[in-house]
Amino acid sequence: MQTKDAFLKKFNRSKKFYAYYPYPKFPSVSVTGKACAMNCKHCGRQYLKHMVSCPSPEELYRKCLGFDKKGFKGVLVSGGYNSNGWVPLESFVDVLARIKRETNLAINVHCGLVPDELACDLGKAGIDVISFDLIGADESIKEVIGIEKRVEDYERSLDALVTSVSSVVPHITIGLHGGKLLGEERALEIASSKTISALVFLVLVPTVGTAFEKALPPVAEEVGKLISAARLKRPDIPIMLGCMRPRLLEYEISALNAGVDGIVMPRQETLKGAKSLGLIVQSVEGCCAVPLGFGG
Repeated sequence: MQTKDAFLKKFNRSKKFYAYYPYPKFPSVSVTGKACAMNCKHCGRQYLKHMVSCPSPEELYRKCLGFDKKGFKGVLVSGGYNSNGWVPLESFVDVLARIKRETNLAINVHCGLVPDELACDLGKAGIDVISFDLIGADESIKEVIGIEKRVEDYERSLDALVTSVSSVVPHITIGLHGGKLLGEERALEIASSKTISALVFLVLVPTVGTAFEKALPPVAEEVGKLISAARLKRPDIPIMLGCMRPRLLEYEISALNAGVDGIVMPRQETLKGAKSLGLIVQSVEGCCAVPLGFGG
């Protein structure tokens, strides 16, 4: 019943279903190259290998000018963490502001556990959206991320970003703790209480080269349950199933039935399922945290 009610909430708010395709027009760049001071158990520095390396402000500027000339839609600016748990963006703030002034690119910044001053500077730079990893269990912060922080620190950083940047999108990874559900509901409670522009759910990917490469990800029913809970708590905002997830049809169908607004790179069966539910499928060449086309 909860899933049915959640879908009706979504259907009554918007009959659109967004299929997001970040590649090739919304590339991810790393301002630290392949370097990261952390070695989080779910990532292990593996994902930095697939990003465009921009380890200096000058390189980031050159790359983004090139993206803009090619007609790209935007860029995800990310990178490895420092030992305090945030991407060291301090020396990139001015060039990000320049890129916003001189190009048509939408900028999505994945920043980590930033301090108040950096959150404020990102807002002043005109960043379009912040993607913020929200964790709801102290145990996961310590054992998976590997820093001596608490959930309260994540909420404090989220508050600073919401105050400073016009659009903030929390990301909640289901099964972050080695596939076990721990803290997701608390993270959802925190996110739901904030002035956020959207909410993205991810699912643990057991990635080769990480401590969790042999972990079992959560079952699809758990994913659908959390998404339906989010839909019922916040029927007013877009809720998406993001790119970081095992590419299994059952996750997509579970999310669809739970009232999700969009999925990154959905399978054809999912698109057919959306249409069969009376939804209008709209493709977006971009990152799901940038809610292009929403409001209709």
